Amino acid sequence: MITKRQMLGYGAALVGLGFAVGGAQAEGYESLPMSLAEMQASGGLIVDIRTPEEWAETGVIAGAKLVTFADADSFLAEVGTDLADGRPLLLVCRSGRRSAAAAEALAGKIPNRIVSVDGGMGRLIGEGVQTVAP
Repeated sequence: MITKRQMLGYGAALVGLGFAVGGAQAEGYESLPMSLAEMQASGGLIVDIRTPEEWAETGVIAGAKLVTFADADSFLAEVGTDLADGRPLLLVCRSGRRSAAAAEALAGKIPNRIVSVDGGMGRLIGEGVQTVAP
């Protein structure tokens, strides 16, 4: 019988290998239910693509770049230099829907790994992530 601790360890190992239980990979991007610790451990650029009103309402992840996503070209003009080193792009919105749409729009435009964080800030806050003022 596998314990919960072992299952979590196996899940973390799978995520490290590029797989995820409950995650999905679409053409050019992935949707993963990453924890804040996993996002930080990835070395990726965490970008909160919500609106300023949403940032003020719930707070933001400390250290996240705040860029409301309108379209791929204007977004890349804002974050392109931060991604020049090849690090992954981790997109966070309220629920994961906008980040998936943004990831799809960005797929193929940059060579970086693109991840839409499933469940967004709603899930992260529900898991106990402490936010900071924008």
